[in-house]
Amino acid sequence: MSAPAYAEAASPSRAARLGPFGPEGPRLREQLWLLPGGDPQNPLRATVFRPADEPGAGGDAARRPLVVINHGTSDATRLAVAMPVYYWLSRWFVERGYVVLLPQRRGHGATGGTLAESIGTCADPDHYRSGLAAADDIEAAIDYISREPFIAPGQAIVVGISSGGWASLALASRNPANVRAVVNIAGGRGGRPWDSDPERAVCGERRLLEAAHSYGVSARLPTLWLYAANDSLFRPELARGLAAAWQDGGGQAELHIFPPYGADGHNLADDRAGWDVWGPAMDRFLAATHAPAIAATTPSLPAPGGEAGDAPADSFAAAVSVEGAGDQ
Repeated sequence: MSAPAYAEAASPSRAARLGPFGPEGPRLREQLWLLPGGDPQNPLRATVFRPADEPGAGGDAARRPLVVINHGTSDATRLAVAMPVYYWLSRWFVERGYVVLLPQRRGHGATGGTLAESIGTCADPDHYRSGLAAADDIEAAIDYISREPFIAPGQAIVVGISSGGWASLALASRNPANVRAVVNIAGGRGGRPWDSDPERAVCGERRLLEAAHSYGVSARLPTLWLYAANDSLFRPELARGLAAAWQDGGGQAELHIFPPYGADGHNLADDRAGWDVWGPAMDRFLAATHAPAIAATTPSLPAPGGEAGDAPADSFAAAVSVEGAGDQ
């Protein structure tokens, strides 16, 4: 285990030692960490999983690429929710040599604090700024842990589930220097699974589409989008619409809509069986994006509904595919 990299939070009254705390556990070298987030006075709790390390050239731990898995949100349980683990998804990456980081964003569980990523109401949501607020937490955590000696900087894969998928797409719009690609699993915001009317099951659906377009205007990172046909929150038609809006803005999106998965396709990443569904697409995507990190850019982000930028001219072509029959 590396020596803890400690730092002080900005406010002396809320000083916090950042870095690992406690020993590694037997399950995938599991360890708890404290990391900076979007608010320096509210550090994030996080779980880190690591492969069984082999010494690097200098005898130290080998530098490995990072995967950051970002959780979803339930208004009913967010304050009582346990630390995110996503064991089977995490294990899939650890077995391929990645270090896995699972930060718990502000307003959730042990991290606590204000739910910064919920701006507006269901009747008047701001999905654009909400996603960027969540991205603040993710980006700060990535930048911090990327300085650790066991992390290969500039090679992070950002993965998000549900609202964590939406936050990961928001982060992609910034093209952060330490990130090389983004994976969105069942991503979106404002889903209401209890509403039986599919046309009302997402708060502010039109604004969600507009925000996806606006993110795509500046995003130049390759993105992989994974959904199931029986997702209770974000139906296939909406997934296609979001990916199309992203592409219309100029972003790269490879969309896969898989056949119905279990009782609710929104849980696509929750168990071992999912490996056989999304695993091949994930493997191909990671192989295709294994390249030097894209340089950071600082675009002036347009408000939703702004002008579209030029389409990227690089070789990772945007694509849409449907796995199996699905809802076709």
